[in-house]
Amino acid sequence: MKKLLVFLPFVFAFISCQELPPEAYFIDKYKITGTINIDPKIKNKCSGTLFIIVRKGASIQPLAVKKKTKYDFPLKFSISPADVLMPQRANEFVDELILMARISKSGSPMPQKGDCESPVITVNAGDRNIKLLINRVKE
Repeated sequence: MKKLLVFLPFVFAFISCQELPPEAYFIDKYKITGTINIDPKIKNKCSGTLFIIVRKGASIQPLAVKKKTKYDFPLKFSISPADVLMPQRANEFVDELILMARISKSGSPMPQKGDCESPVITVNAGDRNIKLLINRVKE
């Protein structure tokens, strides 16, 4: 047993030195991070599922979506190529992207009357410390 305990640290050191797969670097390099907050003036009107949505260009179809059912503000977030809805589109999670946050009363990521939203902003894949403010109720 003592020999095993002496040997274990070397095993862990060897495992930790292994290279990560290329996808791990891609995901981390292009991950977008930041904070979502909500305007106190509309906070009491906003409840439901929070969606963080990324689109590519003028497309109305989301490229990536992150869903949160439990959250508090301010909320730290990250969204990356790992969150792309269709894996074959992961290589599109580069360069300029469109980002927004929405609180949906219905639980659907599709916009509906009464949802609370942040303005849509343009970011670059890999941007850090992005700030989103949910400040309007969809009419």
